[in-house]
Amino acid sequence: MLSRVLRPVNRASGATEPVRSVAGAEPSPDSALVNRAIAGDRWAEEALYRRHAGTLLGACTRLLRDPTDAEDVVQDAFIDAFSELGNLREPSQFRSWLMGIAVHKVHRRLRRRKLLRALGLWKPEREQSLENCLAPGVSAEFYAEIICLDLVLRRLPDAPRIAWQLRYAEGFRLEEVAKICGCSLATAKRRIAEADAHVRRSVTLEEAGRE
Repeated sequence: MLSRVLRPVNRASGATEPVRSVAGAEPSPDSALVNRAIAGDRWAEEALYRRHAGTLLGACTRLLRDPTDAEDVVQDAFIDAFSELGNLREPSQFRSWLMGIAVHKVHRRLRRRKLLRALGLWKPEREQSLENCLAPGVSAEFYAEIICLDLVLRRLPDAPRIAWQLRYAEGFRLEEVAKICGCSLATAKRRIAEADAHVRRSVTLEEAGRE
């Protein structure tokens, strides 16, 4: 998948890291941390934040192409998530549930951006290209493919583009993409297929090992 060659994005204050229950023990699963956080354990909230903030920031940066907007979305998403933890029916699904909250906010940012662009108030230089997100060591051929991919994705409507990126850039399963996007599985598949048809006309992405 494309996610294998994308560089992770970390906050300026420090990278996220695995969270362990006690020194030398295996990391606590999300479900255990969620249940502890619901019971009022602030350490568990911090643990969930440190575990997922970097990944979420990377995804939002690629979806929005703007690190500043992405950081705002991540902060707001965690605030909402921690205030609504009691509504999470499957604590083990915290990661995709959190991403769903973030993606909803991403859509709102993109709608606002379209308004600003129509009013001539948006600064396009704020937007980054996908090649800026690549991990070191990719081949020159693949780098060129990413530039082509970036151009294709820029021309797509937001809904199919985001569904495609969640599937192939972020590595979520189809069922997770549907939940994150708040749509049916059939709709998620249709959106991904719509975007993929445009991508395949111009890009091969063989090195990404698309599955």
